[in-house]
Amino acid sequence: MIKTNSKTLACLLTVFLGLFIIFFFYGQILHHPDQYMFTHSGDGLKNYYTYAYHIKYDSTFSQFQGMNYPYGENFLYTDCHPLLANAFKWLSNEFSFFNQQAVGLLNWLMIFSLFVTFIILYLLLLELQIKPYFSFLFSISIAMLAPQLFRLGGHFALSYSFAIPLSWLLTLKTLKNIKWIWYLFLFFNFMCWFFIHAYLGMICVTFCVCLVLTYFLFTKEKKLYILKHGLVLVILILSIVLFYTYTKIIDNHSSRTDNPSGFFLYNAELDDVLIPHQKPFRPLLDQLTGGIIKQEWEAWAYVGMANALFFIGLIVVLSYALFSKKGKHHFKMIFENKAINISLLAAVIVLLFAMGIPFKQFPILLDIFPVFKQFRATGRFAWPFYFAFSVFCAYQFQRIILTLSQKNKIASIVFSTVVFGLFSVEGYYYHKQVSKNISSNINLFDENKLSPAHKAALSVIHPEEYQAIISLPFFHYGSESFSRPRQDEAVKNTLTISYHTGIPTFCANLTRISIEESKRIIQILTPNFYPKAILNDIDTTKDFLLIKTGHQQTKYEQIIIDKAVSIFKCNAFEIMRIYPAALFSDDRELIFNMYKENLHTLKIQNDFYVSDSASVLYFNKYENFISDKSFKGKACYQSMKRGKNTLAEFPPHTFEKEKTYAFSVWMYNGEADALNLWFRLIIEEYDEANNVWLSTTFFPEEAEVINENWSLVEGTFKVKNPNNYVYIVTKGKKDDKASLYVDDLLITEKDIDVYKFYPSDSNLFFNNHHITKQ
Repeated sequence: MIKTNSKTLACLLTVFLGLFIIFFFYGQILHHPDQYMFTHSGDGLKNYYTYAYHIKYDSTFSQFQGMNYPYGENFLYTDCHPLLANAFKWLSNEFSFFNQQAVGLLNWLMIFSLFVTFIILYLLLLELQIKPYFSFLFSISIAMLAPQLFRLGGHFALSYSFAIPLSWLLTLKTLKNIKWIWYLFLFFNFMCWFFIHAYLGMICVTFCVCLVLTYFLFTKEKKLYILKHGLVLVILILSIVLFYTYTKIIDNHSSRTDNPSGFFLYNAELDDVLIPHQKPFRPLLDQLTGGIIKQEWEAWAYVGMANALFFIGLIVVLSYALFSKKGKHHFKMIFENKAINISLLAAVIVLLFAMGIPFKQFPILLDIFPVFKQFRATGRFAWPFYFAFSVFCAYQFQRIILTLSQKNKIASIVFSTVVFGLFSVEGYYYHKQVSKNISSNINLFDENKLSPAHKAALSVIHPEEYQAIISLPFFHYGSESFSRPRQDEAVKNTLTISYHTGIPTFCANLTRISIEESKRIIQILTPNFYPKAILNDIDTTKDFLLIKTGHQQTKYEQIIIDKAVSIFKCNAFEIMRIYPAALFSDDRELIFNMYKENLHTLKIQNDFYVSDSASVLYFNKYENFISDKSFKGKACYQSMKRGKNTLAEFPPHTFEKEKTYAFSVWMYNGEADALNLWFRLIIEEYDEANNVWLSTTFFPEEAEVINENWSLVEGTFKVKNPNNYVYIVTKGKKDDKASLYVDDLLITEKDIDVYKFYPSDSNLFFNNHHITKQ
């Protein structure tokens, strides 16, 4: 009876303190969850948008139509909380509340999940033989420092801190109780997490698979274990197979990349687990080290100062145990809880994967097992270690406190105060920072809270008149092969207006977009004297809404703006209307006429006509090379993409210091991974006197001009010192397997037009564009 009462009281304490904590830090949000957005930028705003747009506008449950017009995207690739979004979408057919309060509902659920984490951890600690009152104290401590807390700043579907503890608890319960109800709970749990976020589901399943297999390794009766618990492993694997199969069945978008970047970019390291990354200890650490410790945000899994200090003590005890019988005795006592030991070992195995082991040591393994390439942020797999090691430390701290209390109560009190004091101080700073950050932005999807400028803009837009939004600056992110960079204000204006009007946008901020779709969409920016496949996929009779943000548009974006009609303008942005006939008007005749009209004023330089004499006019057709492809002519520069390729080199005094130079070069994009995966075109300067390299970097995958299987890579540069050697080079990763084809490199001074007419085929060379007469 006493045990039952202590468990009940400890549980009530967990509930009351948990509620106090979330209301203390997040009460403002919990009372008015619909008034806030946790962020207005990056993935956060995108995730609000994909979730809310899907609920309000999408005509099907499996396809998202808000971005990547006219193709849309499979809803599972949008990070829209698929399970919640579809549940609320279905409910909104009967109850408008789920549509009108979509943002508020999501905010409330994310904050409330912090409270659920307290409860789940309490039950998990009890299951692992930690006494009720210690379970109460450590459930609060561990939950307060849970690394997923910081995902409230953007990766919302990853923010549910109770996912890993719940999966762990259910797996232990299922191994302990061979009943169908536990099998069903386990299966339902994993499927839910997969449909909240595929990464979160995979992290939970991976940890639990390692847990089941580790139990198997340490079980003497292996045949009996397989008979009793083999179904648990089947359920774990089945959840992966079913989710993957469902994704493939409903996915009608082809040509996604099978070689995504990121596997080696976001790996965890021990400092991500053992070293603080926030106040109060991080500033002190930076003062002591000069700020030399750099951590990977994706891999934050810091276990807390108390646990980090215990880790150091554990290493000391281990070293002592190697040379002392007494040390071995202490070491055995530390590892007396089999369930926790096995869980910790399973988490260590997952941590090794988070650290990129053994793939960093043997990169060829990624080619042998390409499925692992799909994990572009392996550092997230450090999260199970946070929970497992924290539980392991909780058990050890309990043992130490109870032992001390029998020998020296004052020492026990002091030790307890230090341990829980450290947890409390760090937890306070964590939640103080996060609560401040996520409560500082209004809900952009509530029209009543919009700025006067946005309200005025919406009043002049009639959604039924437009088929899609074109944002300038144009942004398109996700395919990894063809992209345009994101500018926060442009994204915010576009997604805000798109949500309130229901008009989809050509732009995208997604993951794993179809390569062919992104190629076609970016061709909207390409001059109209090149073929555009997207014309076959859109309505050529319905207008487009153009949103111009700021004044940083490219020359190709400015051409589109010049064809549009303004319908609203304020300091921050302008709303314009553009007709399909104008957007896709054939400009070839315009260029030919401009050439003819200006011919008498043009100057001849290096067999070209130029609008003004240039200090540099360099053009290389690479006709003396041997290749199996070319953009124009007989040959081009051909090599392998990997490593460094030098396209051109110039001696000192070729370029002048104060002048801006423009380059353009055609690169072949028709091969898989031809221009992506951190592939760069670089203007390098070599200062021989000081043995220093200077560089200006460009990314070929961001090219605006796409002519079928060739991209025109363009940019401007200045030299730092005319006495330097200058090189035009490309750099690819050492394991890149694609070929490199480069043709027609043109370099001249910025704003100088270069012409050459070829009568044989009526072809006009204009600033490295090849225009055939109509």
